[in-house]
Amino acid sequence: MNKPPKINNDTNNELSLMLDELKTKGKFKGIIFAKRNGEIINENIGKNADCKKLASMCASVFESAVGLGETMGNQKIVKIIAELEKISILMVGIKEKKVFLIFLINNQADSSFIFDQMEDYIQKISLLI
Repeated sequence: MNKPPKINNDTNNELSLMLDELKTKGKFKGIIFAKRNGEIINENIGKNADCKKLASMCASVFESAVGLGETMGNQKIVKIIAELEKISILMVGIKEKKVFLIFLINNQADSSFIFDQMEDYIQKISLLI
């Protein structure tokens, strides 16, 4: 089983820039990049949310979904979407690495960007780590 990547300062700076760009282009409310144990690697979410608690809860949901995929014939989790009253949360794993992205999506988000270009950014992030 793969271990979560160790991120050095240069890589973390590149991740920050990439998350900033991704947040701006997608018009997301925020993004968290975390290990699947809930530990935050990088975030761009602002002061209105408890990042640690949110990342921990999303990690729990993500791990449960991984277990569900295994139960359903070793299927890999592609993404998880939780639609809340005022915001949606999109969780996307990064390949075989023990990390995932959490996107906070409000009604201002650019849905065409989400479906057309987000995968390119996820690929770029996977190459960094």
